[in-house]
Amino acid sequence: MADTRTQNMEKRRERTLEQARKVLADGGFDALNLRDLAEISGITVPTIYNLIGNKAEILKALVMGTFAKFEESLDSRLPCPTEQLPLLMMNTLADMIGSDEDSYRATALATERLEMESEEGSDYGYRRAPLRKFARKMLLDARAEGLLKGDIDSDLLVEQVIGIHQIAFRDWAHRAISLDDLRKQSLRGFYIALSADAVPEFRTQLVAQLKKL
Repeated sequence: MADTRTQNMEKRRERTLEQARKVLADGGFDALNLRDLAEISGITVPTIYNLIGNKAEILKALVMGTFAKFEESLDSRLPCPTEQLPLLMMNTLADMIGSDEDSYRATALATERLEMESEEGSDYGYRRAPLRKFARKMLLDARAEGLLKGDIDSDLLVEQVIGIHQIAFRDWAHRAISLDDLRKQSLRGFYIALSADAVPEFRTQLVAQLKKL
């Protein structure tokens, strides 16, 4: 009985989050309020609090759900050669976002506004983003395989990669660039960061990839 109840609660939670995604895509941050969300989801406001939480926690759940979906999708495409991982990561992300670009953009904009208005100073998951985890693994693997010299700290390279990606992601969210531009700019960030520490042969490969972009 307990398992059935847990499963039902999880289904209601996912349905509510899906409705929240649609509300954000249609009307943006201001359109998302718990009373209306409860009505269209066929539940009560207290139930939303029990299942997910307040408006901020709903947005956090949407972001973390996106991260989980990306990680699952990328894991399903692994393994791949270390030098091909940046392209695989960005193609996987672009494919996922492209499946419902309006919804992902609306969630990104709502989360950005929440970050600006919050007193918590939180980044709502970016430090836990799977892209950061995979980027760090790629850099460590590249060093172990002799593709990188090891002169530059891996964590510093990760921060460079993620920083460039976040700028591109925010530009995409604000419609300053296309989804394909997001993919290309993020890839440039990977290749340039890797080139800074690459052995000559690997650097030649990275420069060739940059020229293709």
